[in-house]
Amino acid sequence: MTSSNKRPCSSSPSPISDSSINGEGAPSSSKKRRTSPPSSSSTVNDEGGTKPNSVQSKIISLHSWLHPSLPEPIQSHSPALHSSSSTFLSFTISFVPPSHITALPSLEKECRRIVRELDVISLVGSTLLESDEGAFANGEGRIQSQGKNKGKHRAREPDHRIWACRTLTLKEGKDGTGGEGDYQLLEASFDDNEKYGGQTILKTLRENNGIDVLSICCRWYGGEMIGPIRFQHISTTVLTSLRMTLKSMTLRDLRTNLESLDEEIGQLRTSLLSSAKDDSSSSQVNGSEFTQIQGKYDDIDDEKKLERLVIARERTKEALEKKLTSQGS
Repeated sequence: MTSSNKRPCSSSPSPISDSSINGEGAPSSSKKRRTSPPSSSSTVNDEGGTKPNSVQSKIISLHSWLHPSLPEPIQSHSPALHSSSSTFLSFTISFVPPSHITALPSLEKECRRIVRELDVISLVGSTLLESDEGAFANGEGRIQSQGKNKGKHRAREPDHRIWACRTLTLKEGKDGTGGEGDYQLLEASFDDNEKYGGQTILKTLRENNGIDVLSICCRWYGGEMIGPIRFQHISTTVLTSLRMTLKSMTLRDLRTNLESLDEEIGQLRTSLLSSAKDDSSSSQVNGSEFTQIQGKYDDIDDEKKLERLVIARERTKEALEKKLTSQGS
């Protein structure tokens, strides 16, 4: 499926001031906290985020347990951004829509499920507590754990899970055999009581060609209103996680392409050996050298290097095809 470079236009309203918003980020409690001034770490740059959380222990959701054949999505998160008594942190997840999603309602339903099942605290809770900033400054933002960890403290759930998604889906009644015309670009967003929050994320995705992704901005509200700058914090953290996920998606696609090319090259070489009338034992030995190795390129994180390898493999494949054709003629 080929993604179009064209981005749809939107006439979404622009967030201007607090006066247009009823109760910015206000959770159930209106208790105010002492302001924690932002430190130098509250500004997130392009490389300031953590790598995609492959080091995190895998959390099995009910959905993934029921559908074990579905590919594992790529997931990245930004560093926490602390501003006054609030904390912002965003996740971006690669999103391959199931075939039944052909309209906005089914897309929204699937996005809500993913957002609901995202175990934010297991993924970033300890880091938030260690930061002791924003909503977690001075011992705030903690609740008592239950079950086997009863009596210990953990980070509380975010007050808002604001999200937006852009993805290419099949049109109703289409099966993909008709080419690009069978697909449509669908967009969905949700404010979660942070007015204009979903549109802010959607705008960031549009401006950075984010397609087949779902971005979720978590906000922990500590009692101090911070005004319109919160939209900048949402955009900053979303952009950081989006760039990491898009890069990981590109690397994954290049690695998959290389593994497929290796397999094709191995098959071509085996065919050449057979057509050269080598003895069967020699053919079997030489052919086995080109068996595809899963994960062979997983340690290469240099996108340019992977692209060069793809070009080299494509040239090798082309040369072998020509040689095989000439032997057959």
